[in-house]
Amino acid sequence: MDAWGALVCSCILLLIGACGCTGAAPGSGTTHPEMPTLPATYIAGEVTPQPVQAVAVSVPVTTNTVPANIQGAQVNATLTEVTIACTGQTCTNGVTNSTSSDSGTVTAPASSIAGNVSVAYVKQDPDVAVQFTDAAANTPPYSWMWSWAPGGNLTSESDPSIVLVFTQYGIYTVTRSVSNSAGSARSSATVSVCPLVASFVTNQTTGPSPLAVQFTDTSTDQPTTWSWNFGDGGTSSLQNPVHTFTSAGSYTVRQSAANRLGSCENISSITVTSLSASFTANQSSGLAPLAVQFTDTSTDQPTTWSWNFGDGGTSTLQNPVHTYARAGVYAVNLSATNGYNGWITSPSESVTVYSLPAVSFTATPLTGTTGTPVLFNDQSTGFPAPSSWYWDFGDGFSSTQQNPSHQYAQTGVYAVNHSVTNAQGTIWLNKTAYITIS
Repeated sequence: MDAWGALVCSCILLLIGACGCTGAAPGSGTTHPEMPTLPATYIAGEVTPQPVQAVAVSVPVTTNTVPANIQGAQVNATLTEVTIACTGQTCTNGVTNSTSSDSGTVTAPASSIAGNVSVAYVKQDPDVAVQFTDAAANTPPYSWMWSWAPGGNLTSESDPSIVLVFTQYGIYTVTRSVSNSAGSARSSATVSVCPLVASFVTNQTTGPSPLAVQFTDTSTDQPTTWSWNFGDGGTSSLQNPVHTFTSAGSYTVRQSAANRLGSCENISSITVTSLSASFTANQSSGLAPLAVQFTDTSTDQPTTWSWNFGDGGTSTLQNPVHTYARAGVYAVNLSATNGYNGWITSPSESVTVYSLPAVSFTATPLTGTTGTPVLFNDQSTGFPAPSSWYWDFGDGFSSTQQNPSHQYAQTGVYAVNHSVTNAQGTIWLNKTAYITIS
């Protein structure tokens, strides 16, 4: 081979070797090994290419593929779509005619609308279908109309139901009106479509005024603003406010919590009880002098007390002791205030104070001759009044009459003993040398 031919062959071999081709130059006696087969996936830079584990790739989840968290009686209903006349957010078919002639008295229509969803919680891009149904039965002919606000997309409608799809967050009101010749009826239902669950807890739900309540927000999905309406005119924009109710009543508390998507509401009730003045006594009756312990049992934390014991005695203590010195029936009253509800007076309670008899009597005449009638007159008192009497005339004779008459048969000076008895006991009175007979 000449020099030119050798040069051309050398260049071809160099190019083949550089391209990774296999083969040997004629007469060279050298064998080139085959290149290794590369895996479909490999890590560049390794001396020996190795397969790698497959890497999971995050695929965006379709919006709301998980069913909405529905608070309410979700019912799947198959409805037949009908042709209706709608203007804006109002639909009506005019008059529903009866299939037979009407006769007799026309009954006024009724309406009782309810939605199968009350609250729908959807994190993003709401698309909530709600069926509203009027459970009231009306006899045709009557006219009806559905309306809703602030907005919803109608999917199907018939009388007496409607299906609306709400595509934005908000609180929606749906109304159905029914009319006939006897009158009309109207009812409404609401549904809330929320990007978060508004909720809260309280440290107490009932108590006396003034009632301080701690409200603690427990809403989900990171709300950033809050609005509270406590039902008594008070409001707050704090996340966890404390509100004091100063008047008795039942209050509906509304909480609105919002994040960047929208807001939702939650409601609860607080009951504030009214001031009530009352008391107990350790005894309601007894013998004079009677000491009675009065104990205040008023509700709603009174701070000032005023007692009237009925016998002219008074006190400003919370739990006074009062002693009744004289017999009688006394009406006791307590007035109390806590500084918020004014003065409240309790119903009257009675205390009955008894006494032993107070024995007293007279006789006419005090002097006389034998056989002269002497009239004895009982003047005893007591509470309760005396119920039995006993007389000892001093001459061996006696009587149980209240006002007896007695004749002394012999001359002399006589002592008269007289006793009187009531429910509390017996008391004697002895008058010595009281009657003189000559």
